[in-house]
Amino acid sequence: MGNRFHVLVVEDDPLVAETLQTVLESEYRVSCAHTVGEARAFIGSTHLDAVLVDSILPDGRGEEIAIVAEAAGMPIVEMSGYPAEMTLGSEGRERPRLRKPFSIMTLLSCIERVLAHHR
Repeated sequence: MGNRFHVLVVEDDPLVAETLQTVLESEYRVSCAHTVGEARAFIGSTHLDAVLVDSILPDGRGEEIAIVAEAAGMPIVEMSGYPAEMTLGSEGRERPRLRKPFSIMTLLSCIERVLAHHR
């Protein structure tokens, strides 16, 4: 399936990142970044169709990644175990959000909705 959508998962917890990657790889091509710096490098050098980003990362906030990705036209899904940490998207619109813990079905349906809306 060479034409699968490419999703970047930005998550600092290695176990959570691995789990998200495993689940998403059933439907999508998946890459992982664990810091704001790694994610920025990916966004600047790789074609991505969507970004799934944790709100709190060791070197900054998911918001930093979201701003760069949205400016490049990529849809964002924000996830956090701390809902108060989730922010508004560009132009004050809310981004799709996943509150940890979430189910596999919730994750897959959210990513599908974001990609379908963005197409």
